[in-house]
Amino acid sequence: MQHQQPFDYLDKACLASASRELGISNAPTWELVLAGQPDPAAVRQALQWLCAAYPWCGALAVPLDGPPETAAAWAWAWNDAAPMDALFDYRDLREGPPEELHALRETIHDNYLDLLTTPPLRLTLVWLPEGQGRLFFQQHHGLADGRGFIELLGDFGRLLNHALAGTQPDAAQLAPVPRRPELEALNLTTWQRKWLTLGGLWEYLRGLAVSLRRPVGTLRQNASMDYTGANRTVHVPMAPEQIEKWKQAAKRAGANLHTLLLSTLFVAQKRWNEEAGVVVGQVNMTVVAETRARDGSFRSFANHLAWLIPQVDLARLTTVAQVIPAAQQQLAEQSARRAHIKRYLLERGIVLGLKMDALRKMLFGSKHTVVNLNFSNVLAIPIARLQGPGWRVTDVRVTTPTMPRTAVVLTVTSYDGAATLNFNFKASICKRHEIERLAALFSEELERFAA
Repeated sequence: MQHQQPFDYLDKACLASASRELGISNAPTWELVLAGQPDPAAVRQALQWLCAAYPWCGALAVPLDGPPETAAAWAWAWNDAAPMDALFDYRDLREGPPEELHALRETIHDNYLDLLTTPPLRLTLVWLPEGQGRLFFQQHHGLADGRGFIELLGDFGRLLNHALAGTQPDAAQLAPVPRRPELEALNLTTWQRKWLTLGGLWEYLRGLAVSLRRPVGTLRQNASMDYTGANRTVHVPMAPEQIEKWKQAAKRAGANLHTLLLSTLFVAQKRWNEEAGVVVGQVNMTVVAETRARDGSFRSFANHLAWLIPQVDLARLTTVAQVIPAAQQQLAEQSARRAHIKRYLLERGIVLGLKMDALRKMLFGSKHTVVNLNFSNVLAIPIARLQGPGWRVTDVRVTTPTMPRTAVVLTVTSYDGAATLNFNFKASICKRHEIERLAALFSEELERFAA
């Protein structure tokens, strides 16, 4: 039996912002480092059960009102039986050289999930020498945001333990997790939505005025539109004691860790660009903000995101201590006037009505730098320890493909008490040694501030 669920705004936006031709996959990869080698049949069984609880993992995107190039209305469509051959792969690399894992990792990072023909999830189990392994979860961003996918990982771990033990999950574990409409997370009345949507127009006019008075410059990673290169990441592990040191330093400055990290990114980017001879002045950053309630009462496997956009003059504010109050003030003011919700509602109204070709032209057609940087912090959504008889996840890393013109994106994740700074970049625009230098500057600025 086939099922359908109409696309929401961010489903459609995530589909539109992926392009095989332009080299933009919009499909993050979560790499789980394994101590142990779970049986492939058990992993496949756990994934099959997972698709009962998350049926959209085996879905395809279908246009409803015309050919894919011009359709405006879209839906997820799936059958009761998940397409396991398309969802699961197993590689035995126990006898091979280390280079084989490296090559496989790069292939997965660059894999293009065409949602018209391919499900939005792909799981690859890898066996390695000395009883080690990997689980690569590649997910199209249209499937879910960070919170949604982190919750899925926890459910997968519990299902894998059932499969390894030969026991059957209970009905609650196999019941479909809700994929709720994006508007439900906002908890607004109809009139509040209309009023805030009108406010979204004002926010865009305000943003236009700011861009005319204080236009952002073009940083070294914003200059090129060549996104045909590889999706790569420099992962920087952070011990729990380092995180605590930063938290206390931020607290002494009257801020929180989130503001400290994004302020440090501003300053590290300034230094990194100036080392390459780029004059740095006005710089802005999209900061991912969840629209779910913070108390965890709203569970939904979907995308529930909006963006705050601080902008600072890095010609005038040159240290982390100077940037923090400016960034914090802007984040507080935008949150208080619900600027991110207003922009979200206005964008939603526009995007849902656009044909796919027009939407892609809007997303990729800008000839100027509109946004310099992007920052996604999911430290507040830690990944719980994943383990069972004969297997344990020792680390989790994420590689998030970038989009024009933000060719370098910082994602901060947390697993089992430790954190990782994931500096994602496009290899056709930046080289690994350059991003390693940026990561070093970031760590240096953090340590300097904490000291």
